[in-house]
Amino acid sequence: MAKCVLVTGASGMIGRALCELLKSRGYRVRSLTRSKEACWEGIFYWNPLTGELDSEALNGVDAIVHLAGESISQRWTPKARERIMKSRVLGTRLLVKAIEQNECRCDLISSSGINFYGSDVGYLSDGNEGSGKGFLSDVCRKWETEAESLRQNGNRLVILRTGVVLDRSGGALARLLPAFQLGLGGRVGSGEQWMSWIALSDLIKIILWSIEGDFNGTLNAVSPNPVQNNGFVIALGSVLKRPTIFPLPELMVKLIFGAMGSETVLADIGVLPKHLTEAGFVWSCPDIESALIQSLKSDA
Repeated sequence: MAKCVLVTGASGMIGRALCELLKSRGYRVRSLTRSKEACWEGIFYWNPLTGELDSEALNGVDAIVHLAGESISQRWTPKARERIMKSRVLGTRLLVKAIEQNECRCDLISSSGINFYGSDVGYLSDGNEGSGKGFLSDVCRKWETEAESLRQNGNRLVILRTGVVLDRSGGALARLLPAFQLGLGGRVGSGEQWMSWIALSDLIKIILWSIEGDFNGTLNAVSPNPVQNNGFVIALGSVLKRPTIFPLPELMVKLIFGAMGSETVLADIGVLPKHLTEAGFVWSCPDIESALIQSLKSDA
């Protein structure tokens, strides 16, 4: 019988692409929803804030891919920070509790972020550094801690510290496109900050690799070739055949986005996917040019 995979965050950019690939490979796919009215075959109710999860969702599940979480792309008011933190911590805690109570031997592939290392770490050669400072680092650390408790039960756990995911359908690239297509794009801040990125198609391959393999641990789910902001801007302008002469000063970023801008738009994080490289994983888009070409096929 085909393996059964439960996906949280299935309606998001990554979740949609993952479910589509899993179904094309013959997997049985389930998902969770916070709307009781939306529950039907293969879709089960959960509510991390109230601690509710339909126990039937885990019956016969071989792996859970946990992608759900409040968007960080918003003004970080105190209430927004609380939503961002709770959505990840309580969601993971609920899944772990359900796995333990149902004595489920399923694997858990749980999302996290390279912001675990901090927002101004520069180029990290081995990716083994500890957690850094900042709100997102704190979120990632607490998020991962909730998942780590599963190891005590003998369940296989893969934590994916994801970089900037590139796809025209959403995320950072979708937000940048309008300005760059009009020839109004340019470097952000000094342009020297490092950016660890991953094409959506390669991230989905990494998740599938995690489901089908036996790796147990933490992965930097990024391309083996991080770029500096200047390099990214030049590559995007080249693919779109547009000039990139309008810089966005650091002060303006902070005025527009506040703390969120400092830890995301201005983030300086260049990490390498050491474990994936050692395992022989092959990226479809290992360099920024090929990733942008693939992501922007109908827009270039």
